[in-house]
Amino acid sequence: MPELPEVHTISQDLKNNIVGYKIENIQIERNYKIPEIEKIRLGKIKDKKISDVERIAKNIVIKLSENEFLVFHLAMTGRIILTPSKEKKDKWTKIVFKISKNGDEKYLKFCDMRQFGKIKVLDEKSLSELRNKYGLDILEGNITPDKFLEIIKSKNTTIKNAFMDQKIISGVGNIYATDALFLAGINPKTRTKDINLQKSENLLSSLKQILQEGIKNRGATLPDEMYVDIFGKPGNQQKHFKIYGKKICPRCGARVSFEKINGRGTYSCPVCQPLIERKTKNPQKTNQQKSLL
Repeated sequence: MPELPEVHTISQDLKNNIVGYKIENIQIERNYKIPEIEKIRLGKIKDKKISDVERIAKNIVIKLSENEFLVFHLAMTGRIILTPSKEKKDKWTKIVFKISKNGDEKYLKFCDMRQFGKIKVLDEKSLSELRNKYGLDILEGNITPDKFLEIIKSKNTTIKNAFMDQKIISGVGNIYATDALFLAGINPKTRTKDINLQKSENLLSSLKQILQEGIKNRGATLPDEMYVDIFGKPGNQQKHFKIYGKKICPRCGARVSFEKINGRGTYSCPVCQPLIERKTKNPQKTNQQKSLL
């Protein structure tokens, strides 16, 4: 699934290439299962002008005239491709938007192999509700380590799950969570209640670093090649993974541990990321001590 760096890359590329264009035509493929209400809403944005593009969590938001918003969530296999001509559609193309500006025509294609992706037309109120569904965006504002600590401790779970819970931290997925935890030297199964201020500072710094690196490298393209940018080109972050997908720790040479946490494949180093749990009193020992009194 495209995560924050991939969605950021797509959003910025769209902003640089389609703002000022008008939607001339919308073609929905017959094999694309989309609610009838969304078909009607899509039909109503014809002739609307594109005024801006932004990212909300893992959503790509295209702002249109009259305060309407075309919102894409790519889910597992979604793509947005921009071409200068209609060209031959690939078999996963679901919707084609013909856009133009001063006689220059382009084609914006929404493709999705598994059809888990979402496309919606929202008004300003609905967009605000969408924005409020998500938690902290690490790259927006100057979040302090103590505030970050407060946020991740809002739910008693593993730190890996906290990173991937979109209501706690938005935009982060399996790959970047795994690599950020490795950079911070924190085991993915560490409970949020066991995170102190120093660890919070390390986590915040590592997460920012790995996300910014992912953006610089235009996202990560895995062997399935599902993620590409709007020009059909793969990202490069996969060449810079810290521990994700590795068998040997690049830092200490130990064998990397692989396990499922909440159903997601998780890589960690047992040496560099030891699981340190909070010590609890031994109730049996306490009872024995009491019996001697």
